[in-house]
Amino acid sequence: MRVPSEANLRRAIAFVAALGVGVATYITIADSGGGSPTCLAGGHGCQAVAESSYSHIAGVNVAIFGIAGYLLLLGSAFFASDYARLGGFAVALGGFGFSIYLTYLEIFKIEAICQWCVAVLMTIQFLLNGTRLIGYAGTDGADPEPDRGRKPEASTVGG
Repeated sequence: MRVPSEANLRRAIAFVAALGVGVATYITIADSGGGSPTCLAGGHGCQAVAESSYSHIAGVNVAIFGIAGYLLLLGSAFFASDYARLGGFAVALGGFGFSIYLTYLEIFKIEAICQWCVAVLMTIQFLLNGTRLIGYAGTDGADPEPDRGRKPEASTVGG
């Protein structure tokens, strides 16, 4: 299987991270106004999740942690280095694990699902950053197999 170019992976990571910042900011703004995010599909799942004791850690809305995580992921997308790849993967792995835990809480403890809070964006980040790390670790970001799929060019030997 061919790994997408690192430039394309970085663009995708930046795009999904920007979406994540937007969603987490929306949740934070709704919470700071004393309300809850509006469920686009209807129902009261978002309200039930926002009003649960699990929506805050030490008085801080968990969406604030999401904003921080997505901003770190966005920042990592601007650099083609092993530090950025590993850092992005580490943040995505932590965010993925935390998102899975929060989705578990929604399903089994709160018994309500908030469409804004499910782990979709962070799962995509985990997959993109994992692919980037595995495909480009130890490189300068260039295609690891540049000749794959190309026909050899005819050489003009002689004069």
